[in-house]
Formats: sequence, structure tokens, C-alpha cells
Amino acid sequence: MAPELLMESAMRSRLVLVLLSAAACGAQDAGSAGGPSSDAGAGVSFGGAQDIGEFRSILDRGEIPGPSTLDANGFFNEHFNEPPVVTCGGPLCLTPGLSVGKDFLTGAHQAALQISINTTIDPAQFPRLPMKLVVVVDHSGSMAEDQRLEKVKSGLHTLIDNLKDEDRLAIISFDDVVTFDAPFGATLDRVQLHGIVESLSPRGGTNIFDGLKAGFTMLGESPENEKQNRIIFLSDGLATVGNTSQSAIIEMATTGITHGIGLTTIGVGNSFDVELMRGLAERGAGNFYYVEDATAATEVFTEELDYFMSPLALDLRIEATAAPGWDFAEVVGSTLWTASPRTGSMQVPAVFVASRTSQGPGPMGRRGGGSMIFIHLNPTAHEAGKVAEITLSYRQPNSTERLTHTVSLDYDRDPTETLEQPYLSYPGMAERYAMYNLFLGFRLATEYATSDWSCAAAALAATRQSAVAWNQTHEDPDIALDLALLDQFLGNLGERGGHPDQGLATCPRATDPYPPACTGRDCEQGNDLRCGCSTGRGGTTGLVIVGAVLAVMRRRRRR
Repeated sequence: MAPELLMESAMRSRLVLVLLSAAACGAQDAGSAGGPSSDAGAGVSFGGAQDIGEFRSILDRGEIPGPSTLDANGFFNEHFNEPPVVTCGGPLCLTPGLSVGKDFLTGAHQAALQISINTTIDPAQFPRLPMKLVVVVDHSGSMAEDQRLEKVKSGLHTLIDNLKDEDRLAIISFDDVVTFDAPFGATLDRVQLHGIVESLSPRGGTNIFDGLKAGFTMLGESPENEKQNRIIFLSDGLATVGNTSQSAIIEMATTGITHGIGLTTIGVGNSFDVELMRGLAERGAGNFYYVEDATAATEVFTEELDYFMSPLALDLRIEATAAPGWDFAEVVGSTLWTASPRTGSMQVPAVFVASRTSQGPGPMGRRGGGSMIFIHLNPTAHEAGKVAEITLSYRQPNSTERLTHTVSLDYDRDPTETLEQPYLSYPGMAERYAMYNLFLGFRLATEYATSDWSCAAAALAATRQSAVAWNQTHEDPDIALDLALLDQFLGNLGERGGHPDQGLATCPRATDPYPPACTGRDCEQGNDLRCGCSTGRGGTTGLVIVGAVLAVMRRRRRR
């Protein structure tokens, strides 16, 4: 990918970058990472899953979600975390932190590096460029199920109604073949576009490769820099016609993305290729969603339209180096982060201002609070001192100059000491710690659920006990909603005979919730649940395979 060519046209998404793990519940403690006081910054976003809509939908149906149905990006996006203060004076600032304490699952020692990126720019004052938008819509025969195509059409009608006069929209539909329904016009002919959408009907197979390629072809290899050039791609299934290779589809799309074309993906139904849709969106600095009903479809398109805007920065890179006495371990929250025990790094083509700016739900419910990355830390020595050094570098749009900001993070205690009351280097990390620990509990429960429903229930029960205690003093509404979801999960397990009475200590790997990433050999030998090798029980196998990690707006609005 050529970052210097990428995203000069505005790409929209909203994933707040925070790398964090957490401490156990208790008092907050000021740490050495703090800087001079300043105004709180806005969150910075850059793409990925927007909530855990499919995971929630599976629980609503009374079923048991598998590991691949729970996406960390989506889960973290359902939580608003107050941005730390901005102190660097530039448009983007690193605001790192550290937490050391106990985890929710086992009470074991837990420590992590936290890195957030924030900006002083007001989202309401940031410009939205005119759009040159291509909608590529699947109308294969399976789109007739559950009125899927009608849901999509409802959203497309909303999109057309809310475009600005200076925007341009093209529509491409595909089944076995590709149809160029509406090329770009000299004006925005809303009546014609509504008619084309209404005429779509389900038929044929699913030729994802050629459908998506047609969208990139329509925008060309040299899209206009003064416009936002973007594709919204909708599908309800797996590729069945044409080139069905996931890697070939992603490679083809990546070529188009390097020309400055953004890509947002939307899954409909319960059997689309989630890995493909997520991978496409992440590479295109875009969002990806799950659409459950017409209301959700309408909200998705309204959201995408409202928050397309110019990027804050391009070709953003983050590099972290562990100091002697600490090793980096498991990383949760993004497939873009690469790591070793001593170093980690991430490159993002474009970043944007996040949309959710307060604890209360925004116009789109809980989503938009910020997706985050958590890096677990393993202490290897007893000396207090430096934990890590983190460097942010990026360039602003229409500039070749790279700006950098480097911050060191220190810890003034014995890194191996397990604290009864957590060390949190700034107060805002308290809600991040609870959010992260709840995710770990949900994740372990989905892994156990592939083979042992009682162990899954035990993981949830242990997490619940710690989360309830934490929220009695912190009263975070997002955590309260997580607890309601956890109780729903426990209820579904109980109906199948899964009960937490045996306790978590009797379950596999209960004493090590932070194992290293497993290898293909582990998977072949069945050595680790996290490899995803275990077969499902009852009706769970298909759920484990399907595993959507996208957005369901209806549920968010109700909660």
C-alpha cells in the first residue's frame, strides 16, 4: 500500500485508538505519566467494527454465540471513555497510561500499557467534503430471505434523501453478473435514483469479486482529490460465483484503496463472510456494520452520511518499545497491530474525529464511543522505572511533512507486586479497566461454550461478581448495559444446562487468561481453545463459524 497516495480524498470511520489493559476494582491513583493540565481532547477514529450487533442478536434469539461473534473493536465502540487531557500542542497528541492491579476473572496480577490519541479539533467545526459515492448492492436470491433486500432498500432511500446537492451517487447491483444501474450524473437526480433502488429484486448467485471491482472501476485510478471518493458495499452471503477467493478479493480491493478510495462494508443476514467484510473495511479506513432490520439500515446510512468528513491526518504510525523489566504480551482490539515481546507498531492510512462526545448515548445509541487496543504487560524485574516509550508520527492532508510526538511512561513501584487497590495513571482509566475486563470475560465464555457450557457460565459468573462490585462505586451506564447482556448470556446457557456451580478454577486455562497467541500446530493438536479448533455443541457450531462482529442499531437504541 502506498500511504502517500491514500486518503487524500476524505475517508470516514470512527475507531478511537487506545491501547489499554486494566487493573482490579478500587481506588484510582495518580501516576507519573501525567502532564501539564490542558483542555480535554476529542477522540480520534480510524475504522473497524462499530458494535457487537450480531453477538447481541444471537443472544436475543436464545442461542449461544461462538468466539468469532465477539469483536473487540465492536465491543469497545459501545463504551464512551472521557478522552485524557491534550498537552502536546499539535493537532494529534499521545496520552499514554498504565494500569496495574487484579483482573476480574481470577484476581490475578494484571498490568497494561495504555495509549490514546486525541485532538483539540471540534468535530462540529470540521469540514465535510462533497461526496462521490458508489453503492454496490448484492441482490442475489438469498437477499429474499427475511426481507433482507427490502431492509437495504429502506436504507438506500434514506441515503438518497439525505445527500447534499453537490454530492454524486452511482449505483451498481450484482448477483451472478454485474449491472451498472446508475452512473454518476451531472446533477443528483433523486427521483431516478429512488426508482432504481425500488426496482431491485432478488435473483441469482453472489459474485462479490466482480461487483466490488466494478465499484472501484467506476471511481477510477485517479479519483478527484477535492471530493470524498467512497464505496459502500452490501452483501448477505459468501462469494459463490466468479472469483470466490477471499485473499484475491482483498488484494483487488487494496489496489483500489491505494488510489484514494474509501470502503465501508455492510453485512445483512446471518451468513455473510465476516472476515472478508471486516478485512475490506479495515484496509479502506471504513466502518463495517451488521443490518438486522429496516430501522437499522436507515440508521447505518444516516450515520455514514452524517460523519463522512476530511481526515485529521494521513499515514499515521504508532511505535511502542518496552523498557527493561517489562514484556509486551497479548494485544486485543485490532488486526492492524503487529507485536513482539519488546516492540509493537501499527500503521493506519487515515484518522478522523470520533462522533460520540459524552457518556449518554448519541444519535446512534452506544456506538461511536471508541474502539481500543489493549496490550497486556508481563513484568520481568522488580525495579521501578520506565515502562515503555511510544512514538506517534503522521502527516496532515496536503502535506508531505511528518509530525512526531514521543512520550515515555514510568511506574514508581515494583512491577511484580499485585495491588489490592489498582494503580491507574489517570482517573479516566477506571472505566477502561472495567470495559476491558468485561470483554475478557465474554471472550472466555464464548471459547468455553464451544465445548463446555458450565465453564462458559462460570467465566461469566466470575466476571459478573467483579463488575457488579466495580459499578456500585463507579455507576457507569455502559457497564450496566454490559451486565444486562451478561445476564442474558447466562440465562441462555442455563436453559441448556450450563451452570456456574462448579466454579471457574476447575475449567481449562482458568489460571492463565492471557496466554500467548496459539500456532497452527496448536490448532492441529487441539492444545488451545483460543485457536478456535474445538467443535461446537448443540446448535453452536454454525454460530462459531458465522460469527458477525458488526452493528445492530435497533438494539442499541433500545438499550
